[in-house]
Order: sequence, then C-alpha cells, then structure tokens
Amino acid sequence: MKLIMQPTETTCGQACIAMITGREIGEVIKDMKTSGPTSIGQLIEILDFYGVKHAERNTRISKKNPVPHPYSILTVHADGGYTHWTLLYDGKYYDPEFGLIEGEYTHGKITSFLAIYP
Repeated sequence: MKLIMQPTETTCGQACIAMITGREIGEVIKDMKTSGPTSIGQLIEILDFYGVKHAERNTRISKKNPVPHPYSILTVHADGGYTHWTLLYDGKYYDPEFGLIEGEYTHGKITSFLAIYP
C-alpha cells in the first residue's frame, strides 16, 4: 500500500480511494466529480465504478463489532470536530491527513468501517 496524502482539507475520501485502487488522486477526484467532502455513499459508488469488492454497508463499531475489518475505510470523528476518512491496511493506518500510523490511532474516535475485500 502506498500512502497518498490529501491535497486539500476535504479530499481524504478521494485519497483513500486512490490508495485502494493505485490511481492518481487527480483521476479519482475527476471520476468522483468532486474535490469536496464525500459521503460513504459516494465512496461506495466509486469503489463500484472501479470494480473494488467491499461490504454492502458501513458497520458501526460496537460490542458486536469491536474492531474494524483488517482492510477497511474507517470513519473517524477527528479531534478537530470533523468527520475524516482513513484507511486501515495490514495493521497500519494510512491516514491521508496525518501520514502512516503504526500502533494506536490517536487522531480521533473510529466509529465505523467499510470492509474492503481483495
């Protein structure tokens, strides 16, 4: 997995998709038709467009699902009061805002995840 940093404050979703697909972030932005904030629905739509297999829906972190799938897009409620997308892969966090994070994620609360299937 190659870390891709988000080029603007609002392109974390596009950066996660670029990392998953190996595409340039500019291509992802063009295909998504937005360089602004993204919803889980938009992420699912572009994953489908690129033919990436994934779970049908976002799964909330709960007692039933206490840890995310090992390869997933994470929904993070960031410390700054905004929602942020981060990629979990091979036990590491590929965060398009904060960089590669090994160990505990400390930039906010992970509230849900969308599993990606290789």
